[in-house]
Amino acid sequence: MKTQRLLLTTIAAAGLVTAFALPADAATSARSAPHAVKAASGGCSLGHFAKYRKYLKTEKRWPNDAKHRVSGWGPHATLRLDKQVSVANKVSGTFGASYGSVSATVGFDVTKTWTTTISYSAELKKKAHYTLRAGEVYKVYAFNVYDRRGELHSTGPGNFYCAPTGKSTWVGTGKAKKFWTFDFKLTKA
Repeated sequence: MKTQRLLLTTIAAAGLVTAFALPADAATSARSAPHAVKAASGGCSLGHFAKYRKYLKTEKRWPNDAKHRVSGWGPHATLRLDKQVSVANKVSGTFGASYGSVSATVGFDVTKTWTTTISYSAELKKKAHYTLRAGEVYKVYAFNVYDRRGELHSTGPGNFYCAPTGKSTWVGTGKAKKFWTFDFKLTKA
């Protein structure tokens, strides 16, 4: 089985070092400006990945739109909320880690969106104007993002590749929210 090498090249205008995966038997010659060695002399990056899920809290969101509320007058009436809404899991702060890596870490698809039905009714007992609202409830998780590090090696003048070292450095902490259920509240004006 042939191994892969990561070949570093420079985007000269921006002075950025980037890595490209190439098979070991492929032509692995790319010219790099001299400042690429200096930019990568502290090591090189093999990409970001997510790790370590931690439950943080349950969070409610109360959208104020027609799909999430209904109003009416009491007494001796029933307010009924029956509507189809789109709900979604959410993610913030991936720090370059793929959605697949984050999803695998937190245990659910962070990009999933689907349609469901809100169904709830409430009895109006007093003479007043009431509003029945549906809130979205999420389970919130934190996850860490790490940069997989490597060492810069030269295969000749102007040719470099990034070899894995097995070390990683922490980049940041993101949050993922998993839609869980709806909550309802009845208020009167």
